Amino acid sequence: IETTTQSCALNRYTIDDEATPRVPLDRDGGGGIFAPLPAATPKRLFATSAGSDDAEQLRESAQKLRDEAKALESNLDRKPRAVVAMEPVAPSYTSLKESVWTLSYRFVSDPPKKDDDDDAPVSNYSGKLTVKLLSDGYTELIRHEPSTGDRLELLKVWGWDKEVSNEDDKDYVLFSTNIKVPESDVAMPNEELRFYWQARVESDSGGALSLADGTVTVKKDVEPPGGFWGIFNGGGILAQFRYVGNFAARSVSE
Repeated sequence: IETTTQSCALNRYTIDDEATPRVPLDRDGGGGIFAPLPAATPKRLFATSAGSDDAEQLRESAQKLRDEAKALESNLDRKPRAVVAMEPVAPSYTSLKESVWTLSYRFVSDPPKKDDDDDAPVSNYSGKLTVKLLSDGYTELIRHEPSTGDRLELLKVWGWDKEVSNEDDKDYVLFSTNIKVPESDVAMPNEELRFYWQARVESDSGGALSLADGTVTVKKDVEPPGGFWGIFNGGGILAQFRYVGNFAARSVSE
């Protein structure tokens, strides 16, 4: 027994049974004999240390994600926000004087004759004409936007007037324009023609005006009975307005 005790005492710091820690075990007050700790003790210590490392890594990862989110939010705030284009609100006019209108038109240069074939070629023109009805009776051209390939040449816009129709006793606004048609026109190439524009004036319960049933006409000479050279008739005395197209009108700002 003494020999064993001394041997253990001499090797108390070198004996390593599978790296298991040992603690002194006293027998009746004596020391020097070592007993191994329970096998689960080092495993519990190791697991606790690893858990602490994992928790620290998770905290660092979470902080990194918060920093990245904050930086991204800051960058988004500095970027200019997209501006949504708002459709302009149409102004309301209670008087024709100083009112501005855009006329979306479509017409032909020459009205078809009654005996013409329906398939006869015609020259169609379309576009937008914006005018201002001045308080002194003049008509101001704001802009002309022809949309057809062979464009019309707008030469002059004549003054406007409001009249009461003998047919329906309603108010109508009218004015006229001098327009030169292009050389490609099948009826009257390169001709300067006068077109008459008229529309019915309507108002709602609040007094806001609108223009409805817009028509475009041209003035055509009518051959009277007996021909132009009759005794009581001179050439071009009789004339009538012939329908050639229409337009839709909407109130706009300048």
